[in-house]
Amino acid sequence: MIAFLHTAGVHVETFSRLVRNVDDTIPVRHEVQESLLADALEAGAITDGIRSATATVVQALASDGAKVVVCTCSTLGGVAEAVPVSDCVVMRIDRPMAEQAVASGRRILVLAALRSTFEPTVALLRQIASDARRSIDVAEVLCGRAWRLFETGDYPGYAGEIAKTIEATALPGDLVLLAQASMAPAAELVRHLEIPVLSSSQSGVDAAVSRYRSRTQHDAAQIHLHPRRALALKRR
Repeated sequence: MIAFLHTAGVHVETFSRLVRNVDDTIPVRHEVQESLLADALEAGAITDGIRSATATVVQALASDGAKVVVCTCSTLGGVAEAVPVSDCVVMRIDRPMAEQAVASGRRILVLAALRSTFEPTVALLRQIASDARRSIDVAEVLCGRAWRLFETGDYPGYAGEIAKTIEATALPGDLVLLAQASMAPAAELVRHLEIPVLSSSQSGVDAAVSRYRSRTQHDAAQIHLHPRRALALKRR
């Protein structure tokens, strides 16, 4: 199965639908841990306690049979990705999006509704750029009013506020990167600008499905070579 680690329950239906649209035969599990993000926001940093709690959740999902664990929270994605697990791929939802942004060669306008999202997102962009030996130009834009709308459940207003920010700040030649998965609906509202807008949801799910299929093929090959492993792998 593919297991998603969320910090907001609103993501459950979104990611279930995205996986179904790609391959409706893949089993999906959702684990919602709102306290992980809440604790990070309260502390103003990723503490050892948050790292430990995230690791506990990721390792439990892997132990319960996940072939791929996807963290959909940009603030915690790097923490989740660093958790050591065996026989399971752990990925952050925004890595494929960040790789696409770096490869574009454009100035990257990173939009976030939470200030805590900037550090891990920009660090990821710079790490990818360094690995690819590319230079990047990154600008950060905080959608300050948007998060309050998200917290009250006004998701159309949340998307609209983000769209307004894009319209006010993006320049021709820019690439807009929506740093949080929840921001994805705003992309549809700014199509008329003809500026590339990347969100992590679809590209992240596509990558997760690809890795799930790779793991499934690998396990099938191992069962063929080592029949005694069949019972253990069947649970996954």
